[in-house]
Amino acid sequence: MTLFIDTHLNDVVILLYKDGEIIKERIIENVNETSTTVMPTIKKVLNKSIPDDIIVVNGPGSFTGVRLGVTTAKTLAFSWHKDIRTVTSLECMALSTLEENKIVGFSDKNGYYIGIFDNDYNLIGNYEYISNSEYEEYSKKYKVITDVTLDYKKIIEYVREHKSTLNPHEVNPIYVKKIAVEK
Repeated sequence: MTLFIDTHLNDVVILLYKDGEIIKERIIENVNETSTTVMPTIKKVLNKSIPDDIIVVNGPGSFTGVRLGVTTAKTLAFSWHKDIRTVTSLECMALSTLEENKIVGFSDKNGYYIGIFDNDYNLIGNYEYISNSEYEEYSKKYKVITDVTLDYKKIIEYVREHKSTLNPHEVNPIYVKKIAVEK
């Protein structure tokens, strides 16, 4: 049984996967206080059971959301002595679209997170964050896939098959957007 945690934006997505199916799912949209929502939601989904492993979306996305999801997943994996794997938010998008050689992206209020993937879902280059005005020019040159319904079953199966387990202490958030001090 796999616990899947995604808090990279304003939604909290907690899933339980077993024997090729998502057996429990809680998706809470537009959460204002992720910190008070994540653990109670995980508790409801698990219903006193302990998963065999954990998959966490480790960014990029909201600084606080990503940090909270990763910290929660690391703490649970460490406490329960369970395997943990990571997948990025942009990988999730790439895995959920059928287009070839895909450029995927999603926005926050100030700009867009962008990732370019080949047909085998390998990242080409680095993740980027560009401002809304930069995105206007970028999207004139490149087709960016922004409207993707995430296929959580496919994502979980891909991660379980293709990603190595990590020591919880090795799991880190991916931050792409520079904070004001770094600019």
